[in-house]
Amino acid sequence: MKELLENINEKFGTPAYVYFEEEIEKRINKMWNIFKDINLTPTFAVKANNNPNILKLLNKYDFGADIVTIGEYKAAELAGIPKEKIVWNGNGKSKEEIQFLNKKIKYVNIDSFEEMRFWQENNNEEIEFFLRVNPDINAKTHPHISTGLKKNKFGIPIHMVEKVLKNFPDKRIKGLHFHIGSQITEIEPFVKTFEIAKQFSEKYNFRKINIGGGWGINYVGKELDLDKYKKKVIPLLKRYDEVILELGRFIIAPAGILLLKVVQIKETENKTFIVTNGGMNDLIRPALYNSYHEPVFLNPTENKKLADIVGPLCESGDKLVWDKILPIPELNSLIYLKNSGAYGYSMSNNYNSALKPAEILVTKNHETKLIRKRESYDDLYKNIIIDG
Repeated sequence: MKELLENINEKFGTPAYVYFEEEIEKRINKMWNIFKDINLTPTFAVKANNNPNILKLLNKYDFGADIVTIGEYKAAELAGIPKEKIVWNGNGKSKEEIQFLNKKIKYVNIDSFEEMRFWQENNNEEIEFFLRVNPDINAKTHPHISTGLKKNKFGIPIHMVEKVLKNFPDKRIKGLHFHIGSQITEIEPFVKTFEIAKQFSEKYNFRKINIGGGWGINYVGKELDLDKYKKKVIPLLKRYDEVILELGRFIIAPAGILLLKVVQIKETENKTFIVTNGGMNDLIRPALYNSYHEPVFLNPTENKKLADIVGPLCESGDKLVWDKILPIPELNSLIYLKNSGAYGYSMSNNYNSALKPAEILVTKNHETKLIRKRESYDDLYKNIIIDG
C-alpha cells in the first residue's frame, strides 16, 4: 500500500481521492449474500459518489442508479446505466425536471401530495411510482442525515398514506418507499420500519417495495450488524416480488481514501498542528458532521503528541482530525484518511478558491487509472463573465 500510494503521489499529486475496485467488489458480495433469497434490484446512491467511472464499474456488477437531480442523471447516463435501472428520488422535483426526465427513467419515489399533482399531468405509462412514507421512526443517526422523523422534510406522513392513495388511484403506484436515514448502525429502526411497510403493503396489495439504504459503516468502531439484518429484516421482505435497494456509503466509503501531503508542522503551547495540502474543501464531513476519518501515516515517527490534522484554508473549522495523540510526521510525507469514498468528492467545494482534487481508481489488476483530472484555475473561472 505504501509503495502504491507513493507512486500515485509521484504520478498524480495530492490531494487525491483513491478508490479500490477490490474493496468495492468485496462490499457488493456482502450485499448479495444478505439478499440471496430476494428478487433484488440494487441501485447506487449517486449523491455518495458521482464519478461516472465508479457508476460504470457498479453497473458491471448489476447496479442501477438512485438519482436526485438532472446532474446525477447525467452522471448515470455517461456511465451507460439504462433507464430501466434508474430511480428518481428527492423532495423537490420541479415541473421542468419532470418534463426533462419523464421518458428517461423507470422508477419514481413520490415525496408529497403536491408532487403527485405534477405527475397527474404526465401520461408516461412506463414509469412505476412508489410513495415515500415518513414513518416517524428515529434512525439514531446524525440529525443532518436523519430522514424518517416527522420533523424531517422527506416523505408523506404515515397518517396521510390512505388519503393520498384515495386521491391518486393510479395503477402505476407499485409500492411504498421507506428511507429513514443514513449511517444507521442499530437494527431496531429497520425492523420497526419494515414491519410497518409489511402492514401497509398487505392492506393495499403492494407486491413491490423500495427499502432505501442507510447501512452504517465502521468509522469509529461501530457498524450495522449484517447478520442481524439478514435474520430480522429479510423475513419481512420475502413477501415482495421485487425489492429495490439504495446503497451508497456502504459500498464506496470503505473503498476510498483521501491522500494528502504534509506541508507544515506548527507547534504551539496547546497542541501541534499537522497542516496538509487538503482541507474541508476536499472533505467537509469532519467539519459538517463532526465525523472521524482515521488517519494513516505512510512514514510514522516515534514522536507522538496531542495534535490536529488541519487544512490550509482561512477558517478555524478547517479541521480533518482533532485532539488525538498522533505521530508527528516529517514535512512532505503522506497521510491518508480512511473511509473517504462516500460524500467526499461529491461534497467538495472551492472555498478560498481552492481547486478540487484528482480521483484515481486502482483496478483489481493493481493498475492506477486517473478517473477525474485535478481541477485547474482555468476550470475554476471559466464561467465568469468580466464586464468590460
